[in-house]
Amino acid sequence: MSIEYDICTKLSDVEQMSGDWDALLERSQCNRAFSCSKWYLAMPELVPEAQPMVLVARRNGALAGIMPLVLDGENREAGFAKDYTDIPDIIAQEDDIEVMAGLLDMAITGTGAYDKLVLRYVQDDSNCVKAACALGLGKNSDDIFAPGSSLDCAVLDLSRGYQEYWKTLSRNLRRGLSRIHNKAKTDGLVVLELEPSNMTPQEIPELLLSLHDSRFGAESYFHVDFKSGLEGVRKWTGKLFPALFIEKRLRVFALMQHEKIVGIDIVMAANRGFYGWPGGFLPEVAHYHPGKLLTHHIIQQACKEQLAEYDLGCWYREDQEYKGHWKPAIKRIGHLQFLAGADAIRTSDPTRG
Repeated sequence: MSIEYDICTKLSDVEQMSGDWDALLERSQCNRAFSCSKWYLAMPELVPEAQPMVLVARRNGALAGIMPLVLDGENREAGFAKDYTDIPDIIAQEDDIEVMAGLLDMAITGTGAYDKLVLRYVQDDSNCVKAACALGLGKNSDDIFAPGSSLDCAVLDLSRGYQEYWKTLSRNLRRGLSRIHNKAKTDGLVVLELEPSNMTPQEIPELLLSLHDSRFGAESYFHVDFKSGLEGVRKWTGKLFPALFIEKRLRVFALMQHEKIVGIDIVMAANRGFYGWPGGFLPEVAHYHPGKLLTHHIIQQACKEQLAEYDLGCWYREDQEYKGHWKPAIKRIGHLQFLAGADAIRTSDPTRG
């Protein structure tokens, strides 16, 4: 069947196809939040310098693939927006290798406006890696990831259900969880999922930012050096998060004490489970180990929904050793780097270093 490729460089054009974009996303393996049209359309609030460059594939007129890139004209580089999204990918129906490879081929061939294509933080089983292998650029992610770019991610395997997962945890962790659950219950603390029926969506951004800042202060995830600054972060979360919360692409779990929210954890909906994102809590409840209480509740909820995994994200700093206590499997993410140009596919392997 005929496949046609195109490039969208205006957000207004992206917005017009947002319905088809999100319908295609539901048939893909991509994250339901990070890869949705709203996430891309909200980008100017946080990364105003990024120039839209969305590669599109249509099979017999129907949307079949999307590669949501941006152009950095100053550095003559194209790729996924730096520091803007986790686990980006080519959006296509599962196993539609023809479209995935066609989009990557188009991206590497280039438009003449950039000399390098950089696909940051893609998973080792991503559509991007599948496409690169299909184009003969390597046999697997070990061949394709740029040296030094690979990071480990802690992913909990919940495919056999809660009871089987519980058995994998150490006796000390199981005892500790029982102890802090009992103490929290005695003192009137409870963990629950917030829903649009019991939480105004527009309150979610400020709640998240305030509790995260209370927990991490200057080391906050949201203090990344975006040109838009913290005001840009507030505008971005204010525009994006209520909509994702309503659509359940973003799930919010809260630690409550006497009807007051004292802790929060955010997860993004994935096709196979949950993907963890920053949360926070008030200092006065730190002795209840709110991180453990929230994580345990999210695991239980994932198992209730028969989800297969909970991705806790990158595991590369000493202060993240706690992720190992939950007995994760290890997946990897890394960067794909290619020279761009009309003959790039035929004349060069992925750029090294």
